[in-house]
Amino acid sequence: MKFNLVLFAVLNMLLFSCTVESPEDPLDVYRNIAYTALSPAQKASIQGDWQKAEVAAWTDGNYVVVFQTKNNQGPIRVVVNPDKGIVVEILI
Repeated sequence: MKFNLVLFAVLNMLLFSCTVESPEDPLDVYRNIAYTALSPAQKASIQGDWQKAEVAAWTDGNYVVVFQTKNNQGPIRVVVNPDKGIVVEILI
């Protein structure tokens, strides 16, 4: 009887430890929201991997995602509201 209880406990621990998923990185979410809001021309002008764009704190609790562009056009900055999951402004 004790063996069955121990076996049951061990199997439960293994089952629950395998089903725990790590939460998604919020910075990746902000990058995705920002990138999705860009026009095709703006997306084509991005230099490097957009998924590695710089993300920094901005005013009013928002974040800014900075995409570097080709041909010295200057960066594209996209302000994201983290609470609503929307783009507030695109600064070129």
